[in-house]
This record gives sequence, C-alpha cells and structure tokens, in this order.
Amino acid sequence: MDVLSRLGGRVRLVERELWRWVPRSVKPEPLGKSMRHLFSAGGKRLRPCLVLLSCEAVGGRPEDALEAAAAVEILHTFTLIHDDVMDRDELRRGVRTVHVLWGVPMAIIAGDALFARVFEALAENVRRLGLPAEKAVEIFRSISLASFEICRGQAMDIQMAQRGTVSEREYLEMVSGKTGALLDASMKIGAIIGGGSEREIGALSVFGRKIGIAFQIRDDILGITGEESKFGKPIGSDIREGKRTLPIIYALRRLPPAERKLLEDALGRGRISESRLSRIVEMLQECGAIDYSLNLARRMVEEAKAELSAVGESEAKEILLDLADFVVTRSF
Repeated sequence: MDVLSRLGGRVRLVERELWRWVPRSVKPEPLGKSMRHLFSAGGKRLRPCLVLLSCEAVGGRPEDALEAAAAVEILHTFTLIHDDVMDRDELRRGVRTVHVLWGVPMAIIAGDALFARVFEALAENVRRLGLPAEKAVEIFRSISLASFEICRGQAMDIQMAQRGTVSEREYLEMVSGKTGALLDASMKIGAIIGGGSEREIGALSVFGRKIGIAFQIRDDILGITGEESKFGKPIGSDIREGKRTLPIIYALRRLPPAERKLLEDALGRGRISESRLSRIVEMLQECGAIDYSLNLARRMVEEAKAELSAVGESEAKEILLDLADFVVTRSF
C-alpha cells in the first residue's frame, strides 16, 4: 500500500474538520466563494496529516489534534492565495486562482479572513482538551512564529528574483522560512498536543523543517521538468517570473557564458516561447542542475528520517518515514 493510501483515513478526518472552519455560507457571497475555492480544488493535505501523525507518534490520538490540523491547512491555503497574487499565477491545483476569478482585492480579503480562522480553530482545540496554559502558549507561539517566517521567506523570494546573484545558502534560508517553517510548526503542535517529551517535540520539529526544505526543492524541480496536468501549475512559471530556485542558482554558476546569457535573458521576461523554454530545460539537465538539486533534497530527507530515532516504533512513525521519501519522489 502506498503512503497516500495509508493516509486515507486521516485525510478524511481532516476534510470533515476543515469544513467546520471554512464557512459554507458567508455574506457577501464572493467572500465565501473565494475562501472556499482552493479547498474545493483538493490538495495533498500533507501539513494537517503531519499534525495528526506527530500527535500519534508520541502516544496521542489523531482525534485530539483535529482542530490544529485544520488550522495549519487553512494557514497554508491563505498563503497560497496571497502567493498567487504576488506571482500573478493563473492556475493552482488545476483550477483558476482566486484573484483571477474574484480580483486581487477580494483575494487579499479572503486570505486575511482565512488567517483569522486559524486562531479560532487552535483556540477551540486548546479549550476542548483543557490544555494547560504553558502548552497553549507554545502552540500559539509556534503558529505565530511560523507565520512570520513564511512572510520573511516570501519577501526574500521576491527580493532575490530582482538580483543577479543569489547563493545557495540564501536560497536554503528562504525556503526554510517559506516552506519549512509551517511543516516544522505542524509537527511541533501535533507533538505538544500528543504529550510528547521535550526531546520528541524537538526532533519532530526538525523532521518537519527538513522535509519542508526537501519538499520545496522538489517543487522547484517539478516546476521545470514536471507535467502540468499532474503538477497543477504552469511548467516554467518560475523561469518566467525570474525566481532564483536551486536548479537556476546552480546552473548560473556552471553554464558556459553563451548558455548562461540565454538563461539570464529568459529570467523574469514573462513570456517565453515553448522552444526557448525547452532549450533552457535541456540546459539545466545537461549541466547537472536537476540532479544536484534532487540529491540535496534526498540528503535533507535522510537527515530528517534520522531525527525519528527520538520516538518509539509505531504505525505513525512508519508513515512519517514513507512520507519523507514521498516528498522527493512525487510527481505532483
């Protein structure tokens, strides 16, 4: 049985819980529709499943962390809506983006409204379980710090696209915030709710951070070599937007002058012909940029898996190990 099939029951729990917090009816109706839109389009639900699995891995029950699981998925969706506005992306999960359908102002409001629901859901989880104040504070601190890190990572991403030279270290710092922070918080919050020890909580947090970085590297690769029908976003959009992804950073260091200029001239140009894009993809593969990036993602995953030695054997731990591998082998 593949790892996504093993997650099936947890995904169903998350889906039911999500619709408690994502309103089916809000006035004015465009706000309600724009808030619901990406949830209806599906998604892997990786982050909420990490909350549940982390809770289970330290001896808790998945039902104990349902509101927190919904909260991190709502936060993730809020960031996607705003990310699509900033990147001017027109497709997400195979459907038109919120700002394309309802305009930029409504997309911003929809994201803000979802962000407000994050804290309401977390508060209900704390209340329902009667968690002590110190645990409640740590849960809210974790989600707040992750939110700030996401914003900082996104700001770095925007700023880096406007620069000629970006180091690998800067890239890793950026994706650690933009993507790693929320997976870190997902694992940490689940472990806190499940009653994990300080060592377990710390190890699971590091696991989340590292697979988050690996996840983003794999996303960057799929944005170049993937299939649009599976990936759900236009292939080559990062190149058109001038994003300094890891394959691009590596290629700019390694390509000979003529090919480097071809790549530099394409970055951030908006429209690129399919033939030119195909040539750039070929260059990235030939210079080793794709292989280098994939190997770094694999190394991150192995480091993440090593952190799980801090928790006992369980089905949840087995699934986390499989999920870590899935992060770098997925095609969507």
